Amino acid sequence: MDVVAQAIQEFIDAALGVDAKEMAIQIVATLLLFLVVRFFFWNHVTDFLEGRKELMSSEMKEAQDLKEEASEMKSNAQDELVKVRTNAREIIENAKQKGQQERTEIIAKAKQEASKLIDSAEKEINSELRKARKEINDEIVSVAVLMAEKIVKKELDEETYKSMINDVMKEVAS
Repeated sequence: MDVVAQAIQEFIDAALGVDAKEMAIQIVATLLLFLVVRFFFWNHVTDFLEGRKELMSSEMKEAQDLKEEASEMKSNAQDELVKVRTNAREIIENAKQKGQQERTEIIAKAKQEASKLIDSAEKEINSELRKARKEINDEIVSVAVLMAEKIVKKELDEETYKSMINDVMKEVAS
């Protein structure tokens, strides 16, 4: 069995290509390297890593603060936008109401002026109508006076009376 164990050991050594002396040298070199690094460089490396950690932590906090500030500014901007939109809507509504009020006033003034013009026209028509009636009355009176004069001048029979009325009508018509 020793032969088999030795054969397996040689096979493993040949397969891995590891020599026990070389392995011992490698382990000692690694321990020496570790000790040199530990005594001469470890504090510097850990200080550097701590500084880097603190820098990253401060940058992270600063980024978080900036994010919060940006969020607050966004919120303020949105609030301001809402106020501006509300103010714009109020201005538009006020303008609409003012326009509607002016429209109503203009229509009322136009109706009032139209009413005054109608009243004025009616007064003028009534005045002209009174003048026309007066003129017609004056004409009737003058015709009646003219007829009375003719009747007085002549004694009338029925044919003469009809003839006189026709003559008066002709005079009135012309």
